[in-house]
Amino acid sequence: MIDISYVITVYNKAKYMTPMLNALARQTGDFTREYIFVDDGSRDESVQMLRDFTQDWDNVHIIEQENKGPSGATNTGGFAAQGEFIKIVDADDVLTNYASERMLQMMRDHQLDHLSARWVLSDDVEKDALAATDDSGSVDVIEDPLRVFIERGMAGSTSTMVRTSTFKEMGGADPEVFVQDVSIPLRVAKNGRMGSTDLLAVIGPRDVDGRMMGAHATMVYTMSANMYHFLRDNPDVPSDLQCLAFKRCAGRAWKWAKREQKKSFLSREFYLYLMSQFSIWSQTAPWVKKTLLTWAEEEIRHPPKIK
Repeated sequence: MIDISYVITVYNKAKYMTPMLNALARQTGDFTREYIFVDDGSRDESVQMLRDFTQDWDNVHIIEQENKGPSGATNTGGFAAQGEFIKIVDADDVLTNYASERMLQMMRDHQLDHLSARWVLSDDVEKDALAATDDSGSVDVIEDPLRVFIERGMAGSTSTMVRTSTFKEMGGADPEVFVQDVSIPLRVAKNGRMGSTDLLAVIGPRDVDGRMMGAHATMVYTMSANMYHFLRDNPDVPSDLQCLAFKRCAGRAWKWAKREQKKSFLSREFYLYLMSQFSIWSQTAPWVKKTLLTWAEEEIRHPPKIK
């Protein structure tokens, strides 16, 4: 069996991919691997660049599809994966040389379904990735991960590794939202075993065209949209966690409305925030759905054909 399936999603990233590909080629460790590149409808030279760069690699699969967004591209690659674990890689991120080997060992040693490592931003990703040393890497197994997720939030893409069977059983990333960073750990958190490590695994570029970190409205909306879909699809979530999720989403909506939209205490958002303070609800998905209206007039990125 293949140990690691690298799932690399690509959309118009030709000018950023060389450091990422170099880092994949440098990954240390005696483990079997496959590379699944999912080109999500690129209009630049990404596909040809992938073919040229990987022509001498083993176990390379390049999948071309119409644009589905990052979540859809991740699902295409994840469902095609044959490895024991999936290592998601964004096309503009760079793995430290030891990242895969160390994370693989941590996943096995602690019998994890999902692991989050540390990442940093850099102005010279390849230089900093080459300079990184494996001088850390303790693992904290997260107790009650769903509660921790709702209380504090979790997100990550290239900095994570997920068990392939878990990914497939839970249906992959939420296809109703644009980015996968939040929905994968949320879905794992319901029944999976999760951990975090201080191991430096990823160097990300500080300035990249179209990077989702700069799309603040979409990222904030996505956190609440993921929670709404999760509660809608999992009505068996304990009522105290449902109430906590409503409180978090209502607080997020009120904060955005007050700060970005200059709304008052007479607004819908403040009313929902007040309602969320009462821990009397057994099913809060309908309430959380109402909080999403805060972003109705904002410029939010959605998966194609899903509005």
